[in-house]
Amino acid sequence: MKRIRCLLKKEMAQLLRDRRLMRMLIIAPVVQLLIIGFAANIDVRDIDVAVRDNDHTFQSREFVRAMGASGYLKTTMIHGNDGVDAAWLISGKAGVVVEIPPDFGNNLANHRPATVQALVDGADSNFGVQGVNYLQKAVRLFSERQVREWASSGALAGQSPPSIAVESRAWFNPDLLSNMYMVPAIMALLLMVTTMMVTSMALVKEREDGTLEQMIVTPLRPFEIIAGKLLPFVAVGFIELTIAIPVIYFVFHVSCRGSLPLFYAMSGLFLVSTLGLGLFISTLVKTQQQAMLVSNFFVMMPFVLLSGFAFPVENMPKLVQYVTDVIPLKYYMIILRGIFLKGATFADLWPEALILAIWGAGIFALAALNFHKRLE
Repeated sequence: MKRIRCLLKKEMAQLLRDRRLMRMLIIAPVVQLLIIGFAANIDVRDIDVAVRDNDHTFQSREFVRAMGASGYLKTTMIHGNDGVDAAWLISGKAGVVVEIPPDFGNNLANHRPATVQALVDGADSNFGVQGVNYLQKAVRLFSERQVREWASSGALAGQSPPSIAVESRAWFNPDLLSNMYMVPAIMALLLMVTTMMVTSMALVKEREDGTLEQMIVTPLRPFEIIAGKLLPFVAVGFIELTIAIPVIYFVFHVSCRGSLPLFYAMSGLFLVSTLGLGLFISTLVKTQQQAMLVSNFFVMMPFVLLSGFAFPVENMPKLVQYVTDVIPLKYYMIILRGIFLKGATFADLWPEALILAIWGAGIFALAALNFHKRLE
């Protein structure tokens, strides 16, 4: 017992002297709990609704106002031909497109049923179901108000009260199957885990094996060493993607509606980001154990929980949403779901591609600058 007590005293003293590790073990979990605790919200709120008002009457304007006052729907008026509706759904500017017919106000004024059409982004099955439910709730509240006004105005015997019906149709995923939404995201997650984990231990393994000295004495510059470490894993990442596509199609029956060359090009940008991040981690740590701890605890868990994989980004507090803006996995998931489910083109996805390109170039440059050709 005395020997154990002495060993315990030695280990505690060693642990307390390592201030970096203490901050990692105590302060970091508290910070992550605060951020992720606010982000962990599966309720769907603040759904962006694009409204095409073909009636332009008092009743249609009141209906739009009632949707916005529901507390769940944020309305935006759109104009132009019907082809614009698909663009709003594909780009993600709107989750629901509501079209008010030209006879909407006239039907309500004459106590006839009125119908509105709702196109829902079914790429996210949970979002699609919740969006239709919230829209139905807003319509029901508006209909109840119309009935009360009709009753107070002295309704005639046998006259039917005004009513509104919603004809909803889910685009991109008509059956609202969850695997259509989750499978591409899982592929993105696995690609990030495998590539970043391996590269985060690349330089560390060289240091532990004693082969780093051999690279240091070569005429290679730091940037070239980093590139040499990175490129083989880029090839591995593309091989993983090529194997995953048939699995997604034949096993999970999720077909790619967009361009496969565009998919590979966008995936290349994401691979540069994840591999560059892994190499940057390897320049910061001394052992493979530290690399595993940093990559798992400080990168993967926040990336997964804040990227929209588990919880909708739109439901997170504004401050947390600003944090998600620097997570490349968030943009790659938007790209994957857009290409696979919506048939999105580069014109729809260029903002996400630009962010991934900037992110990858930045983290690659940091890894090169942080790597010094000398032993410490």
